[in-house]
Amino acid sequence: MPTTTAIDETMIERAILDLLKTRREIYPSHIVGELRRSHAGLPLDRTRDVLERLFIERRVARLWHRYMLPADVEPVRAKWLGLIERQAERIDAVAVDPATSRDARDLVMRWDGWSMEGCDFAA
Repeated sequence: MPTTTAIDETMIERAILDLLKTRREIYPSHIVGELRRSHAGLPLDRTRDVLERLFIERRVARLWHRYMLPADVEPVRAKWLGLIERQAERIDAVAVDPATSRDARDLVMRWDGWSMEGCDFAA
């Protein structure tokens, strides 16, 4: 890797980690938009590569397409479980199969930030 690319990736990495300290869950496209505003001039073409490396190194976690710091995994899980419970109450009110809510709840409970249902996302 050329020196400038390594330096650029280090700057992108720091910017991503700083942003994740202020935003609990964020999509990659929103990360790029935020960094474009807050770090004008930072070459963002490698942002997805840096995010993926941070994920593989377990320095950031991911739920579906949202990224977060590892310390935010439990609060994010609690948020999603709360959303699932509220949705389950609405679903139960219209007589839809309750297994849907149970499956969603089980899925979020098995998520650890890097894997779900025995599938390691970092592999």
